[in-house]
Amino acid sequence: MHRITFDPYKRIEITLIGVGGTGSLLLTHLLRVDVAIRQLGGAGLHIRAFDPDVVSVTNLTRQNFAPADVGRYKVIALIERCNLYAGRAWEAFPRRAEPADFAQGNHVVISCVDSGKSRREIYEAMQGRHVHYWLDCGNERDTGQVVLGQLRGGPERLLHILDRDATRMQGREVNTPSCSAAEALTRQSLFINPHIALEAAELIGKLILHGETKHGAVFVNLTGTVRNVALEVPETKPSKKKKERPLLPLRKPRTPRAARARPVGE
Repeated sequence: MHRITFDPYKRIEITLIGVGGTGSLLLTHLLRVDVAIRQLGGAGLHIRAFDPDVVSVTNLTRQNFAPADVGRYKVIALIERCNLYAGRAWEAFPRRAEPADFAQGNHVVISCVDSGKSRREIYEAMQGRHVHYWLDCGNERDTGQVVLGQLRGGPERLLHILDRDATRMQGREVNTPSCSAAEALTRQSLFINPHIALEAAELIGKLILHGETKHGAVFVNLTGTVRNVALEVPETKPSKKKKERPLLPLRKPRTPRAARARPVGE
């Protein structure tokens, strides 16, 4: 079991990098997490989102955009929608994240990027910065992974995506736009991004709301017999550090009562 390393009652700073197939859907889930935190007495989330891309017609098939968004920056359209809906002051940056953007510190950095080059740049930008968690989301056509990790810590540190698979930072940027919806759906399944976004939201949501998580990664395969596989956090020695008070403590399952034996003939 891994216990949260920051106070969930204080404002939680989240940097979201990439609001395309997975990131655009994940942002909506994060808004639900934010509402839940506030209703439980917390200060909620503050999200800073980065993405340099503009909404195209082909994005309407798999991404969380409306026809009226075509031609607008993805990140501005989405953050504006969240702010208007919930009265938030989240920030949108229609550009790539830079090292200076991590200087103020982050509780969680979420990467929803398509290439090893982008993931490598994010990893390098976070070096020496105060980042509690790195939540990485990635996918291929029918498969994907969500990995919750930490850049610093002792033996109990959660392994991040590059600890688990160093090849995830290899490769160059491939940013060829799809010419049609059919081509876009050939490259990626229509439902892989919703799966990844939901698993990511549940992983970070449980950590924040309950103050702990027993899973550090989830792998998805839409073509397999077993669709989702979650990796449990290895058991470690109890930490002497102060345990943060959870917003919503987990209740232990009740042990069912044994049935009372009836006398024979009753």
